[in-house]
Formats: sequence, structure tokens, C-alpha cells
Amino acid sequence: MIHKSIFCKSPIALGIAAAIVGLSLTGCGGSDGTDGAIGAVGPDGLPGVDGVTIYIPEGLKRLVTAPLGAEFTGLFLNSDNTLFLNVQHPSTTNVTADTHGMVFNKGSVGVIVGEDFSSLPANLAALDLPILTADKELVQTAVGTYQVLAQQDDVMNDGNNMGDILAADGTTLIKNSNDPDFNGVISDGGGGFYLYTNWEDRPGGMSRLQLSGLTSAGYGSITQEGMLDFASVQGTWVNCFGTVSPWGTPLSSEELYFDDTADWFDSTYAYFSNPQSLATYLGYPTDGSGNWPNPYRYGYIVEMSNAADGILANVTVNKLEALGRFSHENAVVMPDQKTVFLSDDGTGVVFFKFVADAAGDMSAGTLYAAKITQTSGVSDPAEAAFGIEWVMLSHGNEATIESAMASYDGTFAAASYITDQEINDWAEAKLSQDLDGSGTVAVDPFTDDRPAFLESRKAAVALGATGEFRKMEGVNINYTLAANWWNAGAADGTQAYMYMAMSSFDQTMSDGEGDIQLDGTHGKCGVVYRMKLTKNANGEVDAKTMMPAIVGGPYYADRTVNECSVNNISNPDNLVVLDDGRLLIGEDTGNHENNVIWLFDDPALN
Repeated sequence: MIHKSIFCKSPIALGIAAAIVGLSLTGCGGSDGTDGAIGAVGPDGLPGVDGVTIYIPEGLKRLVTAPLGAEFTGLFLNSDNTLFLNVQHPSTTNVTADTHGMVFNKGSVGVIVGEDFSSLPANLAALDLPILTADKELVQTAVGTYQVLAQQDDVMNDGNNMGDILAADGTTLIKNSNDPDFNGVISDGGGGFYLYTNWEDRPGGMSRLQLSGLTSAGYGSITQEGMLDFASVQGTWVNCFGTVSPWGTPLSSEELYFDDTADWFDSTYAYFSNPQSLATYLGYPTDGSGNWPNPYRYGYIVEMSNAADGILANVTVNKLEALGRFSHENAVVMPDQKTVFLSDDGTGVVFFKFVADAAGDMSAGTLYAAKITQTSGVSDPAEAAFGIEWVMLSHGNEATIESAMASYDGTFAAASYITDQEINDWAEAKLSQDLDGSGTVAVDPFTDDRPAFLESRKAAVALGATGEFRKMEGVNINYTLAANWWNAGAADGTQAYMYMAMSSFDQTMSDGEGDIQLDGTHGKCGVVYRMKLTKNANGEVDAKTMMPAIVGGPYYADRTVNECSVNNISNPDNLVVLDDGRLLIGEDTGNHENNVIWLFDDPALN
């Protein structure tokens, strides 16, 4: 909640008219004198100074600042109460070394130690904004110290370098990435931990470290084991944020940027080099003269099972196709271990929910998409809340979806994919309604509901869900708080909340059309929404409303740097809910010179 105080320091222009009063002595029987002429108009008063607008987001404190050029990624609160976070793509020109001799000019995997993040002080002093260049080039934190666990190019035990993206043959180096993202920490069963880290690239990658011997100075033993092999699933794509499931498996998100699958086969498309990189991974010709990566094999939540196995090669990889294919930012499993909420990154995107048939098994279930109703007559993003109704897309299972997926394997020349017309016809048949104005209801072109799982975003919109969200980022809960609420009996324990970051709320969220119509004046700075968890009639965890918790800005278009107020959030991305309900908000912004992790004590919950 933003509290806005306006102080206008305007000098008062005093117009002083000197009225000359003539004293007339009226003689006996004489008439009164006439009024004197009106004096000349005095000069204009001095102009007032512009009003000073002070935005004070209640409960917000700057906790950590990132080096120049970098964003923080991979926020993860570990069971030992440390906070993992990475420095992604810092400026290569940074030269300042921290007290441990580390220079932040490479992608870095790290953790804040020496502070118990399960019980941060209520009166914690906020970190000052870095001003000097030397301070801007470092990780600065209000609590504890930042320990670098690994950096891009470090040589690992498997002989590869940290961040290496290898082809499916296991030997050909495609590139070395400087984009560490999601961190998922799993107990190794012996007092230490396995740290799984995404490398957000094309193709994607994931590394594993083993950590133990934690003291106030950090982890005393760090083993950089190696990179995971994704050849069994034909590679991964832009592994972004993620979570760890309640049953102890890292869930990595493939952030598929292709809004139109047709572009996958268009050599003139601006980002055609991306599917070309997958062709390189698979050993296909990159000029389109032969086989081509199947677009429907990418864009899913990827689960790593056997994550606590002591041998890295024994970790198994599976894509959870029943959770839908889109630009996944994050998936968070609820304490019923069946319901999963999923965010979709991009412009004109959809909020999804999946409900598994069986707890702890994501291989089969029902996919839903949110239909949004905005607060009547309200466009102010600090006031406008959203009601949620869930549109059922389909029930599916991995075997059926993978069979449909395989039918699109082939060559570049064949360019096989689901067309927009086929999606329309499928939706018309499901709804028994003419959607394209043809005057007839189409016959379903499929014998299954493949559009729901292979073209989830377009299928959702065709069935009436809202496809207007903009830059939907992290969605998260505190699992302990949520589980305590859920397990207290009929979901009536201490209330738990889910938060979602919307990096921007301009464009499709403020274009005056459709279900979402916000005032986008400061939309480039983003907003974080709060969702109260509920129990629905089916006995599952649900969410029925999205309330604005904190809105970024103001946005200053005339600035060349720090276009969003430095005293407020800008382009929120990763979210972590602490054990006491306070929220960590990580930025991914070009509108702050130094990205920030904010500590937010949501005033609505106090």
C-alpha cells in the first residue's frame, strides 16, 4: 500500500494595494466628493515552486542492492535460514572487489549468511542507496554477508565450467552462460545440501553444488559437482525461476518466448536464432535443410526427481506437460499437494491453475485459466482489485499429451504446428458457439484436447479466460504458513497468502480494452498482488481475488537513469514469503541503476 503525502512549498504572493484615502471636509449643504481613479494594477506575484511529492510505501525497506548491470535471481529461503540469491549478468566492467576479494563481473551463485532469515528484526534498519561507484559495483546487504559459492567459468568436478551449455552429445560446447537463475536447495541427508541452479539460456542448463559446514562466515565445504544432462528430454529452454515441490523435487520453469508457434519456422523472425540454438543442441542443420526442433517439446515445468541422490547422473528429468505449455515464470504447489498456481511471462498473458488427480503426482490432472473481473469504476492500480473465476481448459495426462506432441516432430520444411484456425475450431466445438463470425459452429479438428496443453495461452483466451496480464513474474507462498493454515482443520487455521509480481502493468493491462483496464501512467514500474488462499467446494486450495499489495513508481519519463522512484519497487520479479509473513521482492529492472531486494511488511496484514 502506498501512502502519498504532498507538500507544496509555494511562497504566498502578496498583492499590496496602496489605497490613498482623501479626507474631504464636507461643507454645510455641500455635496460629497467623487471617488478617485482606480490605481494601476500591480506587478504579478512571484511564481510558486513546484509541489514536492513524497511517496512512502508503508512497510517497505531496502534490504540488498545488486552490482551494476545485474539483477538478483534465484531467491530461496533455505531450511537452515540462509537466503540464496544469484547475481545475474553483471556488468563485465565492474572492478571493485568485496572484502572476500570477489569481483562481480561474472554471473555468480551465492547466499547471505550470518543472519537468521526466519526471524529478521522487526526494527531492521534499511540499507542506504549506493551512491559511489565502488559501492554500486558490489553486493551490499543490510544484514549478514554475501558469500559467493560459484562463478561463471569455475571449473567443476565433471570437467565442465560453471554455466557451460553442452549439446545433447555431452561434449560439444554451445556457450558459457552468465545467467544463473532459480536456486532449489535439497537436503543431502547428511547435514548438508544440494544446490540446484538454473542457467537461463538457449538452450537452458542447470548446475548442482554440494554444501555443508555452515558457520556465521558461510558454508565451509563447497563442491561444484557439475551440470545436469537434459538430453533425455531433448534439452530445455530458458530455465527461469522455480520452486521446490513439497516432496523434495526442484521445479524449473521453461520461459518460452514464442507467442506464435509459426515464428519457430520463420527464418526472417527477429529471434530465429533461438530455435537455431536448439537445432545445434540436437545436432540438426541450422539452415533448415533437415530435421528441426519440435516447438511443442519446450515450454513446460521441468521436474528433477531423485534430487537427493549422491550421484548426479542418477537425477532424472521429466517435463510436466499436463501443467500446460506457455512462458512459464514459476509454479508453486499448494499444501494440498494437488493444486499448482502458474505464472506466465510476457505481454497479453494468462494466469493458470492445475489440479492433479492425485496428491504428489503431477502427471495427470485438470488445467484451468483465470477469467478476471476488475473492481467497478476503479482504474487506479493501488485500488483496482481483480475477482477470479477459473475456466476449465481440459483434463489430460502425460502419455496422451506426449503422443500428440510427437506428431509434430519433423523437418523445418514441413513446419508442422497447430494453427490459429484449428484452435478456434476446437474452442467452438467445446463451447458449441460460433467464435469467428462464420455463422456456423466448427467441427473439432482433433480427437483430443491438445490445444489446451500445447497452445495453452491461445486455448485459454479462446475459451473465455483473460489474456491481458503484462510481465507476470514470480508467484509464491510460504509453505510452512500455508501448510499450517491448511492442516489446522477445514483450512481454518492462521490465514496464509500467496503473492504475485507483475513486472509492468502498462500495455495490455492499461489499453482501455478487455477485462483489465488500469491507469498505466506509472505502469512501467510494476505492482505486486496479494491473494488470500481459500478452500473451494472440491476441497482444494483456491484463490478468488487478487488485491494490490504494493505499486511501484512514480515513473519519471524525463530521467535517463532511475526512471522509477528509487524509494519504491521497480519491475518486481522473484518473490519469497518469509516465515513471519513478510515478503522479499527482487527486482529485474532497467529503471533502477542498482537492482534491489526489498523487505515488505504488508500493512494490510498487520
